[in-house]
Amino acid sequence: MSKIKTHKGAAKRWKALANGLFQRRQTGLRHLNRKLSPNTRRAKHAPVVCTKGQKRHLDRLLPYSH
Repeated sequence: MSKIKTHKGAAKRWKALANGLFQRRQTGLRHLNRKLSPNTRRAKHAPVVCTKGQKRHLDRLLPYSH
């Protein structure tokens, strides 16, 4: 049986965790941040964990991540 290709865009953005979920960095911190409150800016430093629906999709896109 042939190998399954990894989706390189998803591989660069998502990292597999030990519990089987995936996490990525929060978006919206590159520029135009002056209008955001300091609390909002700080909150965007926390990583984002995938939802159940995203996990199903990511398992297909990243077959060799676990």
